[in-house]
Amino acid sequence: MAIKKPYGGEIAMDKQRDFDLEKMDDWYTAHFEELVKKYGGKAIAVVEGKIVAVADTEKEADQMARETHPDDAALVLSIPMEEELVCLL
Repeated sequence: MAIKKPYGGEIAMDKQRDFDLEKMDDWYTAHFEELVKKYGGKAIAVVEGKIVAVADTEKEADQMARETHPDDAALVLSIPMEEELVCLL
């Protein structure tokens, strides 16, 4: 059995056990400003709190992560650019 990813592909259930969404969300929150400054407009893949791939699309980042970390479930994120975070009051 597998879980579908929103941009294609699947996460095998054996990998899903290691896919701790709360832990990954905490990591993303803690590093958000740094990610926006360094990787804004890009997609990244994160395994065990380490960025393992940087690409133009989520699909590319996911493919790169699967090639270098085939036994791990990567968190794949599109990082917004600073301009996208500006709110007009």
